[in-house]
Amino acid sequence: MWIRSAFWTGEPVEPEVFDKAINAELVPALGKLPGVSSARALWPRRLEDGPPAIYCQIIVEFADLAALETMLASAERRAMRERVREVAASFNGHISHIDYEVGVAG
Repeated sequence: MWIRSAFWTGEPVEPEVFDKAINAELVPALGKLPGVSSARALWPRRLEDGPPAIYCQIIVEFADLAALETMLASAERRAMRERVREVAASFNGHISHIDYEVGVAG
C-alpha cells in the first residue's frame, strides 16, 4: 500500500470557503481518480509539542506504487489541477507532498 499526503501549511484567506472546497470538491474528486483506493482530509484539532502549522492534510491511498503512478499520469488529474490552483490561490502558505510506502507489522 502507498499513501500520497498533501500538507497545506499556513492559513486560508476565508476558512469556511476553503474548508468547503476541500471537503465538498477536492477530496471527492481525488477519490474518483484512476488508481485511488480512498481519499480524505485531516483537520488538526488538538496540537501537542509544537507541530508545524499544518492547516489541513489530505491523504490519498493506493493499492501499490503502480496505482499511484497511474493517478499521477492521468488526464483526470491534469483536468483537476486548475481547480486545485484556484483553491491554492486562496491559501496563504505552502503546499507540499510526501509519498509513503506503508509498512506492515509482523
